[in-house]
Amino acid sequence: MSDTVLVLNSGSSSIKFGLFELAASGPALLCKGLLDEHEAKPRLLVKSPAGDDLFATRKEAPDADGGHLFAEVLTFIEDRYGERSLRAVGHRIVHGGRDYSGPVALTDGVIAKLGALTPLAPLHQPRCLAPVRALAAFRPRLTQIACFDT
Repeated sequence: MSDTVLVLNSGSSSIKFGLFELAASGPALLCKGLLDEHEAKPRLLVKSPAGDDLFATRKEAPDADGGHLFAEVLTFIEDRYGERSLRAVGHRIVHGGRDYSGPVALTDGVIAKLGALTPLAPLHQPRCLAPVRALAAFRPRLTQIACFDT
């Protein structure tokens, strides 16, 4: 059994992600995807490293915090790569303020401090934190790490 890491890059209207296997020779991309909430009917697309479609779904109504779509991402990963163990999720977070400039584990306290920085990046910070909160609700024991633009 090998370990995997899910990496999320949250933007103002979409979230790109990649699932990487932690191989001895270095990380290897297993799949990549997009959660696109810019449209009236949000969609989830998952592709192979070569760009072949692996999974696609569209919601009938907006999913404001991405919660339901994240549940589908986790379900897809578990169904397709179940023999591998998801060890952590890495998040690109726009603003770390004065307290955070390097990678940090996302605890409840850290998440609260990052949420307080929303006025510094009002379009991006909430969108970066939404998947953190959604994944914490679905998999509370799953390690989540933040990496910052600032």
